[in-house]
Amino acid sequence: MSATKETKEYVLQELTNIEKIREFQRKLNEKAKANLKFKFYSLYDKTYRTDILEEAYRRVKANGGTSGVDEVTIDDVESYGKTEYLAELQKELEEEQYKPKPVKRVYIPKANGKMRPLGIPTVRDRIVQTAFLIILEPIFEADFTESSYGFRPKKSAHGAVREIYKYMNWGCEEIYDVDLENYFDTVEHWKLMRLIARRISDGKILHVIKQWLSCGYVEDDQHRQSKRGTPQGGVISPLLANIYLNPIDKAFERSKFGNISQGSIHIVRYADDMLLLAQNKLEKGIALLEHYTDRLGLTLNKEKTRRLNLKEEKKVEFLGFQFQRVTSWKNRDRMILVTPSSTSQKRCKENIRKLINHSIPLKVKDQIENLNSFLLGWTGYYRLGHSSQALRDIRQYTSKRVHRLIQRHKGRSGYGWNKINSVYLYGKMGLFYDYKVLPL
Repeated sequence: MSATKETKEYVLQELTNIEKIREFQRKLNEKAKANLKFKFYSLYDKTYRTDILEEAYRRVKANGGTSGVDEVTIDDVESYGKTEYLAELQKELEEEQYKPKPVKRVYIPKANGKMRPLGIPTVRDRIVQTAFLIILEPIFEADFTESSYGFRPKKSAHGAVREIYKYMNWGCEEIYDVDLENYFDTVEHWKLMRLIARRISDGKILHVIKQWLSCGYVEDDQHRQSKRGTPQGGVISPLLANIYLNPIDKAFERSKFGNISQGSIHIVRYADDMLLLAQNKLEKGIALLEHYTDRLGLTLNKEKTRRLNLKEEKKVEFLGFQFQRVTSWKNRDRMILVTPSSTSQKRCKENIRKLINHSIPLKVKDQIENLNSFLLGWTGYYRLGHSSQALRDIRQYTSKRVHRLIQRHKGRSGYGWNKINSVYLYGKMGLFYDYKVLPL
């Protein structure tokens, strides 16, 4: 058999598996929606189905990432043999011998200059978590509300931004900007397991999830146990976070606050970031939120959680965007502008300076390729709304930095505005130029 034919057959089989899995997920979701109190009791054997493990492996490989505490990488698995590796993992799961390893703790910088702990599971554990995610996500999706936008199928940060924009245009100018104190470190395991058990009665599934929660982490070659919290970085962590915070979303859904005649109090949540928006009587929403965070054992960060009025404060920042109330100079109408926050723009320019720098031992074209990868992601996220001026400013700043870099590499001073034209910059050198804005 030719290599081309083998490749075609492999791709066809992969597409067939994906379609088969989607159909299975659709049935799980429909069953969960049809009966909101139904408990799924026989799921564990589905997690190690060959097609599901292969799909889980495909996703883990596509996401990349570094190794866990065992130092095994995707390349190592490929060298060993994917088929043999998955067969061994399948046997472990089938014989109930699978035991997760502790996550490797690393730290990444936060926007405020502090460091955020991140837990990196092993490749093996990421595959199993993905297999569980494939099974569990459609079940819990039936329970989640429309106000939750983080890490969900067909949901996004842009959806949350559009929702906030809609409520503000409805006159919801009373805002409660919520920040949870060390959310991922304070989740109480027994409460989370109880919430999961409302839908899942398969003891084997629950046992594995409990192992993930309690396996701990390795830092400075020391293994530390976890009695609370879920590690950021795990494949299944976002789903667990949404399950844990779903009672808050459901409480607002039940409260009828969303009815304009009842006071119009709304919640928009993206993972552990959330806003309450109201036309008036925001106190009721705050009281409800505090009641449920207390029940969940969560604490509001008093320094960052704040109440404000859009009429007085003029602007609110959320998910990197700035929502600002302005008055039109034409007809004096008030309107909401949505733009990248000043902090986001400042951070963008800092990254551009790091990527385009004469001291970097890379050719100009290589630096531009690295810059393009960054700009593609940044503009893809921040092009939403009324971002034309901000994007124009970033484009001009980028052009200036690249002009200066080219001149330095050629041993010239200045920016070479008369020597370096757009055809050379955006054509031959391939500098990113797509700064189109997406409508709200």
